[in-house]
Amino acid sequence: MKLCVYAHPFDLKALSGCGGLGRLRDLGVAEIALATSYHDGRWLMPWHPEGPVRFLEDGTVHFRPRADYGPLQPQPSGCVPAKGPSPLELLVRDAALHGLRVRAWTVFTHNSRLGALHPEQCVENAFGDLYRYALCPAQPAVRQYTVAMVRDLADHGVHTVELEALGQMGWKHSSHHDKASFTPTGLLDAALSACFCASCANRLANDGHDPERLRAAVVAFVQRGVRDGCAMAPAKQPSGPADLAASGLDTAWLAAVLAVRARTLQELGRLVVDATPETARAVQVHPHAWFTGSQLAVDVAAAAFPAGDERVLTCYGEGPEAIGKALAAPGFAAATDKRLCLWPKAPQFTSDEDLVKVRDLAARAGVASIAIYHLGLLPWRTLERAAKMLCA
Repeated sequence: MKLCVYAHPFDLKALSGCGGLGRLRDLGVAEIALATSYHDGRWLMPWHPEGPVRFLEDGTVHFRPRADYGPLQPQPSGCVPAKGPSPLELLVRDAALHGLRVRAWTVFTHNSRLGALHPEQCVENAFGDLYRYALCPAQPAVRQYTVAMVRDLADHGVHTVELEALGQMGWKHSSHHDKASFTPTGLLDAALSACFCASCANRLANDGHDPERLRAAVVAFVQRGVRDGCAMAPAKQPSGPADLAASGLDTAWLAAVLAVRARTLQELGRLVVDATPETARAVQVHPHAWFTGSQLAVDVAAAAFPAGDERVLTCYGEGPEAIGKALAAPGFAAATDKRLCLWPKAPQFTSDEDLVKVRDLAARAGVASIAIYHLGLLPWRTLERAAKMLCA
């Protein structure tokens, strides 16, 4: 299996004082996945010379945009100089000198900066609340933005474009300083994630549904679980089709919402494929059919992208046992080109044996590459330890 590492431009800048790309190559790394579009965050970075705590810029790109993006204009980050090559251009040039491949790791619809500037382009829940961190891919302007970025990145000469947050993000993905007396899971999460923005409402109507009636049904479902529930004894929510069938709950709205979401992403997938005929694509996926986080539900990805496109399973908060179950999930197991991305930290990983166990599970599952998340977040001793075990 190939070994990859995810990185940001400021990681690579700091890496120049620690042996540069050659040091990663000597650890067995074959590919660098560079963040080309990313959201805000607060990171604890163990070895960065400018200090351990870094606040990321919100909703910026680490390259110089040169395509027609329409109303949603990308904002170059502070890492992109006024003149000279961008971080992406530098990496494409320098990686070739060390025999490393380059992947454009790209976040699309998770963009709070653009969401704040263009709230009409955001996911809207059944109550009319806007998720300003989540652009809705049913919106024509969001599609134009997505396709332009994919085409722009492909024209930079990267080997692969990795698609993260391509879909319709909902409640599950955390926002800033979240607070809730409930932890919405299963069907409650699905209800809070159902989008009724103008474009999604039109699509529901075109399918023969009454969007306002569906909206009211979702509102009633959420209120029954939250307003009429008890925070000290929350009701168990159905987590999949089997639980749903046995629940007896009125969920007629679910099929309509999922059908519109799936078709929206199938259409967007075709546009992305047409925009990148000569560039490999990788799609981040999740095994849960109702998932609305940064990854696409694996069945939606299967309908939206060719079977030959790589499927990336991101297991940032899972250990060996949970990763083994995810690798065996039918939709992912059936993929032909597979990657596993893991974050080797406690409490999920506490020994070399844990890393070896995951490596062997991945090999038996036919995984072609393992990616380490994330260069700047891990101490060097952890990077070296993980690379040694995963490459053995």
